[in-house]
Amino acid sequence: MDPRLEKLASLGCDMPSAIERCVDDEEFLIENIVFFMDDESFSQLKEALDAKDLAKAFDAAHALKGVSANLGLTTLFNAIVAIVEPLRHKEEADYASLYLEIMKKKEEVSSIIHS
Repeated sequence: MDPRLEKLASLGCDMPSAIERCVDDEEFLIENIVFFMDDESFSQLKEALDAKDLAKAFDAAHALKGVSANLGLTTLFNAIVAIVEPLRHKEEADYASLYLEIMKKKEEVSSIIHS
């Protein structure tokens, strides 16, 4: 396994399943993870949260949730789930802290995948 994928797996990411979904093409998976790190939904989520538009924030977070799951990025996925559920129900939550946790996990993935 590519050392970058091994590092992600050591964080708790499900790289074996993600590799399988990419028809055992590790480089294709890495390319998709790199592409995902620049997904505009991250900034759309922040903008919607700043505007207190919970419906738009939910849409952005839900999109991120699906892609992170498909790419096996479990740690990032878990951080995203933590914001998706309160957004889904339009509940009171510390959205700023939840967003910061997402960005922290995103940075962890990004630093590994770009190493």
